Amino acid sequence: MADERSIDVRTIEPRVPAADAVDRTKRMTLGRFLRTRFAEIVGREDSPKIYTAYYPDYLAYTTVTLYRYVGGNREIKFLAGIDAITGRVGEVDVELPERRFEGVDPATVLEPTLDEEEVATVWREWLWKYLDRKYRPVKRPESSLDDLELVHVPYWIVDYGTKADSFAVSALTRQAEHVEAIGPLAAYYDEALS
Repeated sequence: MADERSIDVRTIEPRVPAADAVDRTKRMTLGRFLRTRFAEIVGREDSPKIYTAYYPDYLAYTTVTLYRYVGGNREIKFLAGIDAITGRVGEVDVELPERRFEGVDPATVLEPTLDEEEVATVWREWLWKYLDRKYRPVKRPESSLDDLELVHVPYWIVDYGTKADSFAVSALTRQAEHVEAIGPLAAYYDEALS
């Protein structure tokens, strides 16, 4: 049964448990590695706090027909991921876990700043550059945006006490970065966790 304070968001099954996120951050910098090793040797391991943030991304289901002079036309289907806050776009190159609705604390959900129309515009601008770079078509290909799906990707915020020392680990890609390097998560840290 959902908590009264929770809201339903479309999210994914995390591929990285919180404990693994902490392990990934122990070797992120030389200083963090040395502090961790020293703490393990003397038996005083620092236990960071772990918070969850749900980051909004649009999944753009894309179909492209490439026209070729030899061998006939070729249809390609792929997913593009569009950051719903910054508008950054890239091809989704990981296998997506099952999507589901989950009741979460509204304070942990970062709200998208781009609506579907703005996302479609950003996608179109990115698509032509991407196709030219990856496939070098001789004729402008046909393309369609088959569907847009808003998904909130869980991030583990591994808090070592300050924003400068804290890390964000994507529960989807396993990528770990300093919280400060991801602008919207840095703002979330300042507003919700400080």
